[in-house]
Amino acid sequence: MPKGYIHVYTGDGKGKTTAALGLCLRAWGHGQRVAVVQFIKGRCCGEHLALKKLDIPVLQCPSNTKKQWERAQSMLREGAYDLLIWDEIMAAINRGSIELKQVVRTMAEKPEPLELVLTGRGAPEEIIRLADLVTKMEPIKHYFNMGVTARIGVEF
Repeated sequence: MPKGYIHVYTGDGKGKTTAALGLCLRAWGHGQRVAVVQFIKGRCCGEHLALKKLDIPVLQCPSNTKKQWERAQSMLREGAYDLLIWDEIMAAINRGSIELKQVVRTMAEKPEPLELVLTGRGAPEEIIRLADLVTKMEPIKHYFNMGVTARIGVEF
C-alpha cells in the first residue's frame, strides 16, 4: 500500500471544502473508499445530494460535535477508508468543541496508507506542522462583498 498523507486546506478564502470534495471525487473515481465527516455544517447542500448518489458516506452532526468527533476518530482507526475528510474541523477546534490536543493525537495515529484531509479557517500551528500539504486560500475579490448572498449550486 502506498503512503497516505495529511492535507490541510485553510485560510479566509472560498474553496476549502470544494478542494477537499474534488479530491474525494478523484479518489472515488479510481475505486478508492472515501468518506466525509462534516463538523459544524448542518444543512443539506448540493455536495450531499451528489455524494449520496455515489454512495459516499457524509456524516453530519452539527448539534453534537463530541459524538461526531468520536465517530471521526473511529473512522480513522478502522482502516476502512483510503481517503477521509474532516471538513470544518478547524471551526470545531477554534470554537472549543473539540480539543486541539485530541486532534493532534489522533492525527498521529493515522494508519500509514490513509489520506487524511482537514479543512477550515484558522488552522492551528500544531496541525500545520503535522500536515504534509498545506494550502491557504486567500481572498482577493469576492462577490459577497457586493451584497450577493449564498447561491444554490455554488455556495451550498
